[in-house]
Amino acid sequence: MNKAHIFLSLVVFSGVSHADTLYNFVETDQTASFISGHNVAKQPEVDETAVKKQYTLMERTSSLSAIAVTPDGKQYVAGIDKTALALLEQAIGTIESHGLDSRIFSSKGQLPTIIPSEQLLTPSVVIGTDDRVQITNTVQNPHWYNGRIDVGCTGTLISEKHVLTAGHCVSDGSGNWYSSLDFTVAQSGSYEPWGSENWSTAVTTTAWHNNADTNYDYALIVLAEAPHNGHSGWGVYSDGTHSVTGYPGDKPSGTMWTDSGSTTSSTYRVCYTLDTAGGQSGSGIKDTAGYVRGIHTTGSPSQNCGTRMTSTLFTTLQDWIESYP
Repeated sequence: MNKAHIFLSLVVFSGVSHADTLYNFVETDQTASFISGHNVAKQPEVDETAVKKQYTLMERTSSLSAIAVTPDGKQYVAGIDKTALALLEQAIGTIESHGLDSRIFSSKGQLPTIIPSEQLLTPSVVIGTDDRVQITNTVQNPHWYNGRIDVGCTGTLISEKHVLTAGHCVSDGSGNWYSSLDFTVAQSGSYEPWGSENWSTAVTTTAWHNNADTNYDYALIVLAEAPHNGHSGWGVYSDGTHSVTGYPGDKPSGTMWTDSGSTTSSTYRVCYTLDTAGGQSGSGIKDTAGYVRGIHTTGSPSQNCGTRMTSTLFTTLQDWIESYP
């Protein structure tokens, strides 16, 4: 569902008439600081306090402000008006009370229209026994939306050109960006069915970029071109069985692995004992229908966690996509 439909629904169900975009990016006069190199992204540890943290309206307003960068070092910032956020949250609460959030805050997937001529048929935090299974055929639904990011992370196409990933896959959380953000969709070892696409813009929250807040650890990478014109479905999280599929650093280079099982959630986080490793940061937390319901971000010996896809996060990402089409 596009933003116009979302805000129309907000108006209908809550009486809120404020339907302007939440974000208006403005260029800054500060040139970005980049960290170069492949496989340099660092996965944060699970912080039990952060998992349970609650925020005031003022803190949420500040945390949801955004920052974007382009490969040439230009930076853009966008704040959120406290009143606009309060109205949005009021409207979302009304919609959720009607049980309509999963219908409104959800976007259907789209199959690729560009199919590679050569089909591939065969090609670190592990909790207890390693239960991950290798995806040997990456050229199939839903795996052909997953891809490897050069910085050493995983991402998921949620539009033809927009890759959803973790904030710590584009920024170190201390004000520095990573420069190696090109994306190779459906990679399997040395096989790259649609090749690698250059990035044109990266966007994350200022809460992650400047303060390493793991509850706001999410990002979008905008590609210069669409790899295959397809994208995954995505929407708000609900309990149940989910999978985390990506490119772990403890497995052969460029190979895709998955694990699935039950998940639990708090306000901002989804947690699980699914096996992952560094390199899977940014992987979509997907339900059994293949819809992305969160973003894998952190690991520890006892549990792994990710950012929960809430109605507010869904609306935020839609705004970012419209700001950087």
